[in-house]
Amino acid sequence: MTDNIAQPHDHFLKELLSYPKQAGTLLRERLPHTVVKFLSAKPPRLVDASFVDAELRGHLSDRLFEVETVNGKTVFLYILVEH
Repeated sequence: MTDNIAQPHDHFLKELLSYPKQAGTLLRERLPHTVVKFLSAKPPRLVDASFVDAELRGHLSDRLFEVETVNGKTVFLYILVEH
């Protein structure tokens, strides 16, 4: 994952999503209920990966999370933010 952050608000978002408890709260507030109802109460685990092309990093940010479902399975949530 890169630490090259183009915009101050990008830094704020990446910082916020770096803390599992806060990231979990934000995801539960912003994701559709049809997705949230399948997520366990455990905080997500941040996966150290980025899939945004270097040329697009001035406009896009991403985070990948490993999340446990209510039935104990592991899923991945990929968050892509345009700024």
